[in-house]
Amino acid sequence: MNAFYRLFLFFLLFPLFQSCTKSIGIRVLQPAEMMVPEHIQTIVTVDRSKPSSGFVTVLEGLFTGEEINQDRRGRKEALEGLTSALTRTPRFQVKHSDLTLEGSKGGVQMAYPLGWAKVQSICEQYGADALVAIEAYDSDVRVTTNPYTTTRKDEDGNEIKETRYRAQAQVDITIGWRFYDPQKKIILDEFTVQTGEEYSATGLTAQQAESNLPDLAYKAFDLSRIAGEKYGMRIAPVWITVQRQFYTSGKKPFKEQMKKAARMVERDQWEAATQIWQSLVKKADAKTAGRAAYNLAVAAERMGYLQTALKWAEKAYLEFNFKPAKTYIQELKVRINDARLLDYQMHQKPGT
Repeated sequence: MNAFYRLFLFFLLFPLFQSCTKSIGIRVLQPAEMMVPEHIQTIVTVDRSKPSSGFVTVLEGLFTGEEINQDRRGRKEALEGLTSALTRTPRFQVKHSDLTLEGSKGGVQMAYPLGWAKVQSICEQYGADALVAIEAYDSDVRVTTNPYTTTRKDEDGNEIKETRYRAQAQVDITIGWRFYDPQKKIILDEFTVQTGEEYSATGLTAQQAESNLPDLAYKAFDLSRIAGEKYGMRIAPVWITVQRQFYTSGKKPFKEQMKKAARMVERDQWEAATQIWQSLVKKADAKTAGRAAYNLAVAAERMGYLQTALKWAEKAYLEFNFKPAKTYIQELKVRINDARLLDYQMHQKPGT
């Protein structure tokens, strides 16, 4: 089978494959990357990355083209991203202080840690057990524009070479965080989040190419918020949504039963749908039974019964040779391990 025919067959069958599945979202509590002491239940956030020398920041903006106060807005977005993540956790309550404290000279490097008397004072003021601070912030925007040659044909078929311009932009965000525990007088975490994206645009002139780029200041704000959310997920278990596929069709004479079960799922009648899938596992052909077993695994995961979901996924793969279940088995094993970790992070005994 040549490459062209394989490609043709893929595009011919892909819509058919897509029509056999539908997607659902399952809420999952994702474990944090680090353990936080049990006595910490409320966190207050602080911006401590204000440059102690405003002149340095203005000077940097003149050379990089960054807007005045762009970093100030970026720091605010980062804290809002952190707060957004922490409002999706059952582990902590979060309070935003609106305090802006001076950090290092340029705000790019972390200053010496806050004194414990200051940390304790802020925590008492806001009724918090711990303090999370942005201790360094830097947004770096770089744009380069270069000419390139393209060829087109005129009405007579003659080739005409034209010069155009391509603008390429790189936006990088670096944020330093500290997590203070005033009761134990220790810094629980000192961590730097780095994120960035590239953008490109073309135009007939260098100026037009650059004007066709997206608003880079707002891209920096978006990345700052994302960086804040990433740090929130580092320190706290956070609810996220994962997508799962389930199968809506099978081989005759069981095709209509699979479609009926899919309609029940659309109406949130999962129990009735599982009854159909269970009957198909017992009596249908291997392909349809494999799909039904896979769907039962998805239904069990949706209900939080991860071990049951794993058993159904393994049945789909091992008994019916339903190959998509192989990847799902690994995903479920990761979720089971995450659940054990969450028991510790949420300070619960296993099985409760």
